[in-house]
Amino acid sequence: MTFRAVTATLRLRTALHIGTGQDSETTDDLLRRDARGRLLIPGTAIAGALRSLATRLAPRFRGEQLCQALKGPMTNQACQCLVCRLFGDVNPSEENEEASAARVLVYDAVLADVPGLQIRDGVGIDRVTGAAARRERIKFDYEVLPAGTIFKLRLEIDPRLPDEEKTLPLLASVLAEWEQGRGVVGGRVGRGLGAFDLTDVQWIERDLNQPNVLIDFLRNGPPWDTTDGDRNWLRKQVEDARQRVTTNHRDLSAVARSWALAEFTLAATGPFLTHDLMQAGRSGFDHAPLLATYDRGAKPVLPGSGLRGVLRSQAERIARTLATLKAWDDGHDSQTRKEKFLTTCPACNPLTTRTDDPVASCNSFIKTLPRAERTTLEHEGADDKLCLACQLFGSPWNGSRLRVEDAPFVGEKVELKALDFLAIDRFTGGGRDTAKFDAVVLWKPKFRVRLFLENPEPWELGWLALVLRDLHDGLTTVGFGAAKGFGRCVIESPRLTFGILHDDDFPLPDSNTHNQAVVAGRRLLQSKNGFSGIYHTLVYEQATNELKTLAEGWVRAFNNLVDEHRHRFTLQRDSYFEQVNGSWLSDLYPARVS
Repeated sequence: MTFRAVTATLRLRTALHIGTGQDSETTDDLLRRDARGRLLIPGTAIAGALRSLATRLAPRFRGEQLCQALKGPMTNQACQCLVCRLFGDVNPSEENEEASAARVLVYDAVLADVPGLQIRDGVGIDRVTGAAARRERIKFDYEVLPAGTIFKLRLEIDPRLPDEEKTLPLLASVLAEWEQGRGVVGGRVGRGLGAFDLTDVQWIERDLNQPNVLIDFLRNGPPWDTTDGDRNWLRKQVEDARQRVTTNHRDLSAVARSWALAEFTLAATGPFLTHDLMQAGRSGFDHAPLLATYDRGAKPVLPGSGLRGVLRSQAERIARTLATLKAWDDGHDSQTRKEKFLTTCPACNPLTTRTDDPVASCNSFIKTLPRAERTTLEHEGADDKLCLACQLFGSPWNGSRLRVEDAPFVGEKVELKALDFLAIDRFTGGGRDTAKFDAVVLWKPKFRVRLFLENPEPWELGWLALVLRDLHDGLTTVGFGAAKGFGRCVIESPRLTFGILHDDDFPLPDSNTHNQAVVAGRRLLQSKNGFSGIYHTLVYEQATNELKTLAEGWVRAFNNLVDEHRHRFTLQRDSYFEQVNGSWLSDLYPARVS
């Protein structure tokens, strides 16, 4: 018998939240702990993240089938795909004799040290006012482990693992994605949490048929702390996996094709504040910035949730503006323009709860569908029922392929300024009683931002390009106090990286309508920079003419999609094409003026 295992070190790059659904006197959502109260990452969470990524990668291996998890409703038959042979069948049943148990045992990841905890605040943003959503009362907080926390990862491999020549390269491909910094675990990963780096990966193997090895194993237990494992195992297995990747793939968003990583420095041009209620209470100010930890000298951090909310809100605004102009041009009167907008609106308001709300959310409409249809959507996905914004940024029915990580502070010196504020009485013109407050703000801070998009579509890249351009041009702000001049930023030191499994996976627009962009993209493909895991990579730090041409093609692909888009449900109301006291707002404030 042989003992085989993989060990590694997992270091958080951003804060982590794995909740319990339970609250306390201090927070709405506590972190997961074991029976002794020790913080950990449950093995189930790690195994789920491993399996999810393996399920998307396996169909790209030559000759491998889709897992039933990607096919829709489950059947009573054993799946027996490559992923199920490694992690256990998705349809375990006593009646299924062909179904097998997991061949990888994933242990709880234990803390290497005891970190300080944090309480994070969350709030929804009203799409009309840009302020905190008050009517929906979307205010909550949750407990997190800070960035820099270190865990020990442990996997035990069954010596009877079937088809090792295939299953081990698949496992290594997933671990390589984690080693390259593209792994996430836990909750709210799309909003900045749960990103980590995997290091010190080693393969441990012990022949327990040898008496001295067996005695040592029985006496000391599994050699989790050994340092003499094979540290080249991962590299060798990944090289094998690259040879197994096929060009053929199924047209499913869940099957791995490519990814895009945008990295840039977000530099504030003046005062900047991401309000943290807990830090404000500790500092004595009414408003104070979010810090990476509560330790003295801790650096500020820009939460991914805050930046993601800004990006989505501006993206919605861009899409609705294009749809408004199209409705204005296609309609001959206010009523016709309203009807056209309500049937073509490409971006809902995700915070609404009723179908008669202005620009009602996709979720509010889906919840009115018959139960059987909703059950089908839960199994097969709801993309065809969602607006473009929900497809890109996510909804309660579909997760998002876009991740916006917490952005760490860049530099050594943190410059702070204390500011006093006083509301003005609208009748007297003097200071209003009890309306005095203060804040400690960051002065011209810089943060390093990472945006990761899995299987990017050309229209998605074009949309994000427009949003980031608006952010750079000051048309949208980040953080607290936009009306006070806070949060204006510019983008510096951009870096764009693509990972593709094959040249055909590169996100090129339609060649029939964007031929120049396609030609530019083909030229760019000739500059592949090597490998990251099993992916070929292309890295761009300069806006070359080819890249600009391709980006213009992405933007046109987005514009064309907005023009062709039809809302899956007919909206009932909008806040622009409305009739108030006999007058149409769109007549008073037309889409175009001379």
